[in-house]
Amino acid sequence: MLRDIKIAVVVVIFLAACLLRLDFFGGTGKDIYAYERSVEDLLSGSNPYKYTVKTYESVDDPGNHGYAYLPLLMYLNSFFYIISKLSGVSFYVLSKIPILLADVGVGLLLVKFFYRKNYLALLGALIFWFWNPYFFMKNNYVYTDPLPVFLSLLALYYLDRDDVLAGVFLALAVAAKPYSLIFLPLFLLKAQKPLKLVASSALVGVFLSVPFLGSWYDFTTYLNGAVFVHGERIVQGRPFLWFISYYGKVEFVRIIPIKFYVYASMFSAWLLTAAAFLIFKVKEKYLLAAGCLLLFYFFTPVLNRTYMLWLMPIYAIALYGVLGRKLLPYYFSLLFYWSFYYIYLFYWKDGFHIWHP
Repeated sequence: MLRDIKIAVVVVIFLAACLLRLDFFGGTGKDIYAYERSVEDLLSGSNPYKYTVKTYESVDDPGNHGYAYLPLLMYLNSFFYIISKLSGVSFYVLSKIPILLADVGVGLLLVKFFYRKNYLALLGALIFWFWNPYFFMKNNYVYTDPLPVFLSLLALYYLDRDDVLAGVFLALAVAAKPYSLIFLPLFLLKAQKPLKLVASSALVGVFLSVPFLGSWYDFTTYLNGAVFVHGERIVQGRPFLWFISYYGKVEFVRIIPIKFYVYASMFSAWLLTAAAFLIFKVKEKYLLAAGCLLLFYFFTPVLNRTYMLWLMPIYAIALYGVLGRKLLPYYFSLLFYWSFYYIYLFYWKDGFHIWHP
């Protein structure tokens, strides 16, 4: 009886989260136009990254770019674009299906981790994820971040269990959004056979890149548009260091070249992983992954509103690993992160690339 009640409560949470999101399936964000254009270019036989590179060269509208990721989401969108044309159902609606499935997938992975360990901790983690501050405050469903979050969490789940699957899902996570590259040293250190992990990731990368291997020009344009343009980015959104600089009058932050922060956001995470694992013998993969993301957030010059979603499920799992069954500190810590994220969004009217104090 008690087991049935527990399962029913979890099912209700999932249903409520899905129904709330379905209400916003018709909405559109600015990025959808870049996604739609990339699909149209791809299906017409043109290299969509040509437009991406062009938009990054423009200084007129630094917040308006073409599709600037590896092509996993582009392929998913292409499938639903074709279905849209055949069925007459809006592409904007159909394109949200894989995002909702990934959103639910994160919840299922939280169930997998918590259900047998601590049911009350599970309920806190599910509410923390499904009613995250961005969704709670913005009341829209125009972001794609659940997809890379799900894939990276799945990769972490298989890390030290199955090197091939860990490598496959890590590559797919990077192909959805490249931030998961910060986990690479963690995966190499924790893998049972690192070469198998690297090989499986490389095969996925090559497979996803096949449409852009027809000529040297297509390949270099693909690399420039999906990878190297991120090294040329300006301050965008509300990065933490620039928040401190503008409001705390810390001029030193803006004297250092932007490129330093771009590379520091990744390499500091790599150094943290190596030092924590090899010197301080920290082996807990979720704790190390959370530390990597926190360093990324601290240094990155690009911090958009949804970026802090990336940490949330990893934070919930890592927190439980540290606190164990101490529910009060666990809930307090979840509430602290949720409140910090909410307050940061509350004062976020425009990004610093548009306005700053």
